Amino acid sequence: MKQPLIALLFSVSGLVYAQGTTWTDFIISTETGGAYWACEPSIAMNPNGTELIGGSVLAAIHRNNFSGGRDSSSWTQGKLTSSHGVYGDPIVAYGPQGRAYYLHLSNPSSKAHRKGKWLDRIVIQWSDDHGATWSDGSGIGHNPPKDQDKEGIAIDPLTGVLHVSWTEFDRYGSKKLKDHSRIRYAQSEDRGVSWSDAVTLSSFEGNCLDNDQSTEGAIPAVNPNGGVVCLWSFNDSLWINRSDDGGLTWLPQEQFVAVQSGGWTHNFSGFGRSNGMPVTAFSPDGILHVTYGEQHNGSSWVSHISSADGGRHWSKVTQLPQPESVKHHFMPWMAIDPSNGSLHVIAYSQDSGSTASQAFWSQSSDGGKTWTNQAIGTVFQPDPDHFFGDYSGIVANHGQVHMLWTEQVDSKNTLWYGRSMPLEQTESVNSLQP
Repeated sequence: MKQPLIALLFSVSGLVYAQGTTWTDFIISTETGGAYWACEPSIAMNPNGTELIGGSVLAAIHRNNFSGGRDSSSWTQGKLTSSHGVYGDPIVAYGPQGRAYYLHLSNPSSKAHRKGKWLDRIVIQWSDDHGATWSDGSGIGHNPPKDQDKEGIAIDPLTGVLHVSWTEFDRYGSKKLKDHSRIRYAQSEDRGVSWSDAVTLSSFEGNCLDNDQSTEGAIPAVNPNGGVVCLWSFNDSLWINRSDDGGLTWLPQEQFVAVQSGGWTHNFSGFGRSNGMPVTAFSPDGILHVTYGEQHNGSSWVSHISSADGGRHWSKVTQLPQPESVKHHFMPWMAIDPSNGSLHVIAYSQDSGSTASQAFWSQSSDGGKTWTNQAIGTVFQPDPDHFFGDYSGIVANHGQVHMLWTEQVDSKNTLWYGRSMPLEQTESVNSLQP
C-alpha cells in the first residue's frame, strides 16, 4: 500500500519527522495463548507523568515508564488476575490523581466460554504504582442472571468521579424474543471502591444476538461545562442520553442523534467480524465529538459529528477523508488531546479488491473540519477464522499521541505500539533510557 504524505513528512529508519514531531512504531507483544491473545488493546497515559499502561485480551498488562521507548525492550508485560475473573474487553484509563484503572469482563468460575458463571458483572481494578500491582477489584452492575458486556468509562478530570456504562443482556446470545439488551450506567465517588446502583439509560431495548439490533457501544463523556452524556448504537442509528447533574439523574428517554449506515456490525474480507461502534469525547472547549464507522454499497468510511451544546443539537455528519486508494476505512477509535483540543483517530483500511489491510492514523487540529492521514505499522493479511478483536487503543496529551493496534501475520496476532511526540520531548525521553 502506498503511504500518503503529510506536509513536511519524511521517514528515516522507521522514524518519521513531521512539522517538528517524531513518529516511531514497533511490535511490543506476540500472541502466545492463555492470557496473551495480543488483540483488542486499550492504552492510557498518566496525566501527571510519563507512564503508559496498556491492556489487551484476555488479561494482559503492558507497561512503559518513559512515554514510549525506542524499541520493544522499553515495554514489560504481565497478567492481570482477580477473584472475579478476567475475561476480555479491556479498557484502561488514568484518573486525575494518577490512579490507573483496568476494566474488563468477568468469569468468576474460571471455566471456558459460556460454561459456569461468566459476564455476571463489569469488573474494575486499580493500581497506584502505574501497573506494577493491582487491586482485586470491585464489581459493577451485578444483576443475576443477566449478562454484562462491552463497557466504557469516563473520568471527571476535576473531581475524579468515575462514570461507567455498558450493555446488559438478559442472556447473551439468546435468540428468544423475550430476551433483550439495554444500556446501563453507574458511578463511583471513591475512586472505584464502591458504586452506585446501576440505572438504565435506554428505553428502546434491543435483542441479545450481539448484532445491529442489540444496544451496544455505550461510552460516557464528561462535559467540561458540567454534566455527563452517554452515546451508543442501536438499530442503524446513534442515540444519546444526558445528565445535567453529574450522572445522578438522566433524561427519561434517549434522543436520536444520527442514522448509522450499515449499523455497527460490518463485514470486511479477511475479518471474522468488525464493528463501527461510536466513540465519544469532549474537547476542552466543551464541544462533544463522536466518530463511528459506516458501510453502504460496498464501501466503508469513518464519520464524524459534533455538538456545541452537550448533545442537544448536532452538526452535519462529515466523512473523514479516505486514505489514498482505500475502499474501506473502518473500526475507528478516537482520542482528544486536552492540552490543545486536537482530534486523533486510529482505524484500519483495505485497498479495493484486496484483503491486504493496514492501520491508519487520522488527525485534526480544527475540530474535525479538516483531517490528515498517515499509514502506520505494516500491511498485513487478516485471517477470518482467527480472533482479531473489536477495537484499537489511542490516547493523546501534552502534544503526544500513543497507539496500540493489532496486526496478523500467518494467522497469529501481533500487538503494535506507535507514538507521535514533539521532537524536544522525544530527545528528553530518550535521554532517560539506557
